[in-house]
Amino acid sequence: MLIKKKEINPLDKKVIDNIRGLGLDMINEAKSGHPGIVLGAAPIIYSLYANHLRFDVNNPNWINRDRFVLSAGHGSALLYSILHMVGFDIKLDDLKEFRQIDSITPGHPEVSLTPGVDASTGPLGQGIANAVGMAIGQRYLSEMFKNNVIDFNTYVLCGDGDLMEGISYEAMSLAGNLKLNKLIVLYDSNDVTLDGNLNISFSDNIKLRMESINWNYILVSDGEDINSINDALIRAKSSDLPTLIEVKTSIGKYSKNEGTSLVHGSPLEEDDIKQIKEKMNIRDIPFQISGEAIDYLRETTSSRNDKEISIWMEKVTALTEEERELLNQLNTSKAPIKLKDLYYEIPDSNMESTRVTSGKILNAIADSYPFIIGGSADVSKSTNAKLINYPNRNINFGVREHAMGGIANGLALLGLTPFVSTFLSFSDYLKPSIRMACMMNLPVIYVFTHDSITVGEDGPTHQPVEQLIALRSIPNLDVYRPADANEVLGSYKTIFETRKPSAIILGRNKVEILDSTKVNEVKNGAYILKEENKRIDCIIISSGEELALALEVSSKLQEKGIDVRIVSMPSIERFEQMDDDYINSILPENENTFVIEASSSYSWYKFVKDKNHLFTIDTFGTSGNYKDVLEKYNFTTKYIENKIEELIK
Repeated sequence: MLIKKKEINPLDKKVIDNIRGLGLDMINEAKSGHPGIVLGAAPIIYSLYANHLRFDVNNPNWINRDRFVLSAGHGSALLYSILHMVGFDIKLDDLKEFRQIDSITPGHPEVSLTPGVDASTGPLGQGIANAVGMAIGQRYLSEMFKNNVIDFNTYVLCGDGDLMEGISYEAMSLAGNLKLNKLIVLYDSNDVTLDGNLNISFSDNIKLRMESINWNYILVSDGEDINSINDALIRAKSSDLPTLIEVKTSIGKYSKNEGTSLVHGSPLEEDDIKQIKEKMNIRDIPFQISGEAIDYLRETTSSRNDKEISIWMEKVTALTEEERELLNQLNTSKAPIKLKDLYYEIPDSNMESTRVTSGKILNAIADSYPFIIGGSADVSKSTNAKLINYPNRNINFGVREHAMGGIANGLALLGLTPFVSTFLSFSDYLKPSIRMACMMNLPVIYVFTHDSITVGEDGPTHQPVEQLIALRSIPNLDVYRPADANEVLGSYKTIFETRKPSAIILGRNKVEILDSTKVNEVKNGAYILKEENKRIDCIIISSGEELALALEVSSKLQEKGIDVRIVSMPSIERFEQMDDDYINSILPENENTFVIEASSSYSWYKFVKDKNHLFTIDTFGTSGNYKDVLEKYNFTTKYIENKIEELIK
């Protein structure tokens, strides 16, 4: 029997075409943008917002809203169009300022800038990983707040490019393993990339791929059929697995170059825009929207969402006072947190590696702070980044460093405080996600261990050299390299007070817990560890494990009558944020200053006269006992003592 295809409501079609027209106008006005996805994927985003997405235009940060992540961030004109039309505080004038300086409608979506944007996206695949983090966080929070107080879905709109990036496969693989059934990915499948037809670079069977990683897969063969898209979303929401809905679309729908890469990343010609609008039966007047269409959409979404909000408020009213306070704390997640009464047991030997100390402190923090959650890339036994008493807060990321970074950003976007961990030499795998965390100013904690060539026998592949300067060069990232347990504690206290993206760099080897290191000075980035006796003949700056070496060198120089000031600098970034008076009190101008750190020299030139004053390493390490490795690269008391004496005299 032939089943007749259900007719599309003319008003639905009118709204979709107005979304398309508005997106084209924005791109044309800016003379920059991506019209292909605007024309091709408008029915997808309309179906989601009109019929499914839970949101509050008057409270864009409502904690139980559904999350929508535009992983294909180049389609921002599409997102801004729908956000304006459903009633978020984005005015037509804002749309006219698309991609312009200081507008709230930048080239790619930016969270905290544009109402209704839930994540900053741009690098392809990142949005999918963010969404996996949101889905993990939702599951954790739903257990904390009972009665479905936190029961939102997370939706993603992605394209072929997102699925080609390795981060998306890593993240989706983990999502399938965890059966994150409140995660739904809408795949704008148009068989075209910027360089041409998709098949020149990508021929994966997406259905088989999804099924192999424990995802539910649904195909919508006609991207204009909003009834089928709607049905697919209904099915996805009832699945016990995460779902990918592949929607076959035509890039640049109605354009003269429809279905080709020519409509992907450049504005359309005026005559093409005119004939597109004629086909859609909308007026060719820039930024004109049908009043009927916008009223219909706003009435549809507000009536549905008002009911959802009312039901949710009743649930919140039923919470205990303690639970409501927790919910409020989650809403103000970037407020400073004072770490008090942390229990830390100093070992009898007074020797402990900073990675071990870090693990103890993380666990102590978890006892009083319920929103810390995280894990490692399958190396928790080595990095000690695991919450012993809270198994539901540990995420077994597997060997998926890139996805781990993106997932952490998704967790932080919910108000949680994620920590993620691996060896410092593998921090490069997280770099794109760290960069995005810093753009979004998310309080993600990166716990990187095995911090120098003293890793030893594992050799140069595991011995970080350039990683520290790479991290220190990222804007808005505070990097801490504590020397001992006192400075580890000081680092965590500062991290929780500043609520910024932060990396703590930790050693594998046991180090002495010094009487002279100061917990409360770490927040200043640097402090005087050992005062000169009468005068300053030279200053030695050091961090981490090498601080003990600096102290040994200073003792030897002191015996020779050379008066030395030792400065511990666990965080260059924090130090440079201090006022000039403090900076000059620690490092007076025109003093003979040296640096000892077993990493790249590039971090340190600003503090010294020339490269001869740097005891650093700018070559890859080597395999061997860590003491032999240090000797090979001249990190010995005798070598440094003689060099400093030679340069001073």
